[in-house]
Amino acid sequence: MKNVLDFLGIQLAYSDEVFRPTLISENCAKLTDFKDKCVLDLGCGIGPLAIYFAKNGARQVSACDIFEKHLEFTRNNAKLNEVDIEIFYSDLFSNVKEKYDVICCDVSGVDKRVAEMTGWFPGDVPKADETGSNLILKVLDEAQSFLNEGGNLNIATTSFSDMTAIEDKISEKFLNSEVLIKIEVPFSRRLKENLQFLNKDSYKKIGEDFFWIFKLFKCSN
Repeated sequence: MKNVLDFLGIQLAYSDEVFRPTLISENCAKLTDFKDKCVLDLGCGIGPLAIYFAKNGARQVSACDIFEKHLEFTRNNAKLNEVDIEIFYSDLFSNVKEKYDVICCDVSGVDKRVAEMTGWFPGDVPKADETGSNLILKVLDEAQSFLNEGGNLNIATTSFSDMTAIEDKISEKFLNSEVLIKIEVPFSRRLKENLQFLNKDSYKKIGEDFFWIFKLFKCSN
């Protein structure tokens, strides 16, 4: 069954089979410097970022994903919002042929066990491994080859991953990086119920409340 949600004023169709935009998606959209630039939305989901960029001043937008259902929804949502986006299948950078001014990446940075216990990634939606960092590390390894001179990678991360490995990889691959935003997100009921299965390094406790951390990095050379 298809439903419609509002994403920063944009109407997007979705279903229970796909990953829906989140607080992370909204911050990626708001904090990415995309106007008059060529942008790649890597791991586009149902298209919220790509469509937001296209409707708000990006010069050219491409969007790719490994999950065919996501691509189907992105195509339909692009038509619904009357924007012109290049949409194609790609396992991260496997089918990317061009270079971009900006790459925005919100692939799964969540420990597979957390993804399953929370239901954040329904059904066949691709998930990260048990470290939560394998997809992000691969993006960081390869992104430079697909950036124009002076370009940057904006990449979303969560504390449900190996943040030490991610930050070390950022330092290895990029001369410059900054955290555009850091948010402490309160635990949902499901996370609280599964607290005993979580790595204690993946969250922080303040009083009687628990929080996981979202960071959006901007990386460039």
